[in-house]
Amino acid sequence: MKFGQLATFLIPVTGVLGQSRAKFDTNGFRTPLNISGGCDGAVITYAEDNELATILLPNYFAILPNRPLSQCHVEVKVTFPTGVCTDGSFLGHVSGIVNVPSGVEGKFEGRQYAVSPTPSRLTRITPNANFPGPRNSNYVLEDILTYTVNKPDVNNRNVTFTLQGQLQLQPTTGPSGLLSNQQIIFDIRNQTQRNC
Repeated sequence: MKFGQLATFLIPVTGVLGQSRAKFDTNGFRTPLNISGGCDGAVITYAEDNELATILLPNYFAILPNRPLSQCHVEVKVTFPTGVCTDGSFLGHVSGIVNVPSGVEGKFEGRQYAVSPTPSRLTRITPNANFPGPRNSNYVLEDILTYTVNKPDVNNRNVTFTLQGQLQLQPTTGPSGLLSNQQIIFDIRNQTQRNC
């Protein structure tokens, strides 16, 4: 997959008696933990009837020699339809640039999703990434969370997904290096509502 290319997942979606689908809460975007300026200037846009969110992170990067570590935790909120069960997946497409010389390694670690409240079923695939030098290229990482949300009511229909991440270059005394996370695309289009 090339940088900037979004994988498309075409999966049939059914509704329950006209029931609405899960949507991103367009007022629910926050960057709750902003360490070393990684989240500064973050911008979010929504598409596909608020089931696709793109976050641009112009200042989320680690660079040698001045900033070998950068952290940014991004939070989005999804509102689920009440009174039915929703099965689906929350996909994260994380992309950026790595440019490290021989002897320097870039690491994208701690990519974990905190989900609150926790759905009745939740599985996570969020691999860490190591980029040993020499390397000068774009990268794309794929995160997949599958879930089941059982019959929420108006008081518990909002689920918050928080992506926690850390960019690091080692050794910190290396001559040069750059690791960035420029864009995150969250995709919740793969979902099915059912009576349960």
